[in-house]
Amino acid sequence: MAFQPIFSAHNLVRDLGPKNFRAVNHVSFEINAGQILCFLGPNGAGKTTTINMCSTLLAPTSGDIQVAGVDAVAQPRAARQHIGLVLGGDRGFYSRATARDNLLFFADVLGVPRKFRKERVEDALEAVALTERADSKVQDFSRGMKQRLHIARGLLNDPALLFLDEPTNGLDPELALEVRKLVKSLAQLGTGILLTTHYLAEAQALADDLLIINEGKTAFHGTLQDLRAHSSLADHATLEDAYFALLGVETEQEGK
Repeated sequence: MAFQPIFSAHNLVRDLGPKNFRAVNHVSFEINAGQILCFLGPNGAGKTTTINMCSTLLAPTSGDIQVAGVDAVAQPRAARQHIGLVLGGDRGFYSRATARDNLLFFADVLGVPRKFRKERVEDALEAVALTERADSKVQDFSRGMKQRLHIARGLLNDPALLFLDEPTNGLDPELALEVRKLVKSLAQLGTGILLTTHYLAEAQALADDLLIINEGKTAFHGTLQDLRAHSSLADHATLEDAYFALLGVETEQEGK
């Protein structure tokens, strides 16, 4: 039997505004269990609109989305049971409540069955190495700890697919390294991950595959090695080199 991806998007289209501006134009990709797909592109390229469609926050104008075998366009509520969405930032929690109480609340919101709720919360805290701080108030957490708590929240419904939107944005190098290690460990446990980031070195360190969109269209989909070959670059070229070559952007070094 052929292997089925846990997520697939086929010919996604989204028109916006009264003039039907085409923000996303026939974008297709798949994610397998344990795979990290890094989603890259310039600001305004259509990344956020694509993520919003894939996470059921926005209905596509046309196209198909399947999440763990569920038609996410026809059954968005059922599809959300298989998705964890991590937006991050300093907000999103009750600061005077403990980490555990926050997660218990959001487990309820997510519809986690009562008999599994405490277990899921403890598992999520353990996954992000916050068990020892479970009874600390969120207002006392560092930014890196809050980011890990956001990821824990995204794990509460035991998702097959995790959307991570710039998970290390604004973190210092040590905290960013912690989060990257966590992302890799989640993938090793079988979670499919769609990661957006503006840090190309981070994408190079984490990505199994790359999806680059520009002006709403797929500019590239494949591995870093495929991208190097596509851009006629040497095997040692960085993702930054290959990314800018693909987009036709002259780097500072090239300009010298």
